[in-house]
Amino acid sequence: MKTLIISPDYSEISIGGVERYIDNLINYCCQKNNETIFLLPTNKKDSLEKFGNVLIYKRNFLESDYKKITGEKETQESVLKEKANNFFLFLNNLLDEQKIDIVDAENFHVDLPPVYSLVLNMVCFAKKVPLVLRAHSFAATGMEKSLVSGLFWEKIMCVSKSVASDFFNKGININKIDTHYPGVDIEDFKPKIKECRIKNKLKIPENSKIILHASRITDRKHEDILKEKGITTLLEAFSPLAAKDSNLTLIIAVARPPKKFKDQFGRALDKLNGYIQLNNLTGRVICKEFDLKDMPCVFESSDLFVLASENETFGLVYVEAMACGVPVIGTNIGGIPEVITDNYDGFLIEPNNPSLLTQKIEKLLYDDVNRKEFIKNALKTVKRKFSTEKQFGLLFKRFEKITASFNRIGEQ
Repeated sequence: MKTLIISPDYSEISIGGVERYIDNLINYCCQKNNETIFLLPTNKKDSLEKFGNVLIYKRNFLESDYKKITGEKETQESVLKEKANNFFLFLNNLLDEQKIDIVDAENFHVDLPPVYSLVLNMVCFAKKVPLVLRAHSFAATGMEKSLVSGLFWEKIMCVSKSVASDFFNKGININKIDTHYPGVDIEDFKPKIKECRIKNKLKIPENSKIILHASRITDRKHEDILKEKGITTLLEAFSPLAAKDSNLTLIIAVARPPKKFKDQFGRALDKLNGYIQLNNLTGRVICKEFDLKDMPCVFESSDLFVLASENETFGLVYVEAMACGVPVIGTNIGGIPEVITDNYDGFLIEPNNPSLLTQKIEKLLYDDVNRKEFIKNALKTVKRKFSTEKQFGLLFKRFEKITASFNRIGEQ
């Protein structure tokens, strides 16, 4: 079976959950020598890389930064039309040349202009190639719902039951919906794989305890992402703890945004620094971008991971922290309870409750018995449910079943 995986999100452009998922998927396919083709965005020259049976095409037409182009609306539409046309021509040829058996589109309903979903569906329909939508995000708008429900997806594979439930409640045919979790590479993310010098690099005293938060601080919806990601709640919760214990440091690892969000990213950082000052935390909070390859070391150097989101479809960072032997605190919303079992391998709290978050942080920082039990249980959870070996193995078996079923129907 030859699979084509198309993603508008890729770690060369930005950092986030989908980007990490794609990197993990590429690594898995290279290790297994699967016949897999990736079509990914680039803001550099178009290129092709080959690793055994894995081909990686990087193309500018998937980097949909057309809205940043100066000029009239007609100019923006002209650029989008050209990109979509290039996507159509490339895809039309690729399906034939590579004899693709199935196409997997990652988060197309939210991360690209609607015309891309229309083009993709049209080409796959004409070529009689089954098409899967991999949904990492809720359908938040009427257009996003229409793209999910009104096109020819053979399956809609959701990253959590929470996303699947959202689609079902919006009228999507239940027979088209699957749930399939992302995975984490437990060979990269594991407890103390090497000596990490994060404290030394950031000039944090060796006897300090580190609370880690990791998320993006920009969003396509231009809403208050600092509140949505629970950063304001975390700062309020951390303030009384920092006043009592001078050996505590909070690290906020912020995800690198796409270039089109550069201005918004700068404004968000300014706002974040304002919240830090408001909570009397100047000098106690470090905000920093880390490369994806550095994140295992960042997790291992931390004593606790906190992401108190108001909205989270899954939360791969919780799994990464758990795999590194770091206790976690999340919120009882979205897909997070599918990752964390409260009071077993982490704590779940309601969003926007800084006083309760303070209590849970204290419990996991200073209660060694509870802390060690959570770490032990979390490592079991990750190995049992969330390794890339397990989840990607299941993913490709699912692709095989979809392809076989599609071909049987086509022969009738």
